[in-house]
Amino acid sequence: MQGVIEDSFALISCPVNLYNTVTIQIDTSGVIKCDSELQKSITATERTLAFFEKSNLGATVKVSNPIPKSKGLGSSTSDITSCIAATADAIGEPIEALQIASIATSIEPSDATMFEEMVLFGHRTGLLIDRLGDLPLLDILAIDFGGTVDTVEYNMVDRFSVWKQHEKETQNALLDIAEGIKTNNVALIGKGATANTFTAQKIKHNPDLDQVIELAQSINAAGISLAHSGTIISIILDPNQKQMTYALKQAKSKLRNWESINHFKTTRPGPIQIT
Repeated sequence: MQGVIEDSFALISCPVNLYNTVTIQIDTSGVIKCDSELQKSITATERTLAFFEKSNLGATVKVSNPIPKSKGLGSSTSDITSCIAATADAIGEPIEALQIASIATSIEPSDATMFEEMVLFGHRTGLLIDRLGDLPLLDILAIDFGGTVDTVEYNMVDRFSVWKQHEKETQNALLDIAEGIKTNNVALIGKGATANTFTAQKIKHNPDLDQVIELAQSINAAGISLAHSGTIISIILDPNQKQMTYALKQAKSKLRNWESINHFKTTRPGPIQIT
């Protein structure tokens, strides 16, 4: 879910079992050595060192990230937050999720996967607005019809006023999702996500959404979800219904012009693990 709640941009992230790996080796060079294309990872490392007043240190940063970029799957957030957590650990400093969120959002708007539970998150301010609890297991059929979205460019456009016009719709979607998380009700989560997708469609039209809606209805899915700053459209399924094999087959045969179709499972938020 994404939108404006009480005059603030906010979102609820959907954490799935797709991960990156970051390795940080600290040195005394005062220079951050990293692939020049990974400027966000360099910035995340620099700002974490500055946060702990250790800007005199340098680091070698290695990032291995299989998450497709510019698709709305949170690849930038995974790089940035992993670099922050790994840098803090490498210099022997504990760091909390809210501190990671603050540093991350100083670089760009961020997903909320640094928290260990589902939250309503101010993705531009780094503020934790509300704690929602643990997400029940969901099957996610993620469909990509091609193309990319430049997240930086997307976030340079001021969409606050238009989202503000739909604040009541966003609030109603939030109520359903929050209650669904609280009661482990997949249908309610799907209902809220679908309602928010319809709102997002009014603001930025996705030409492929209608055929996904038709497919989701035909297989009695729990709902649909849209990557607001990406290209992915997802169908939400209740794993207890054991629909995934059928849903995959139907998606590949009925949908037109898709580039990739993937099955993800939701996972516990806060997937940052230090080893």
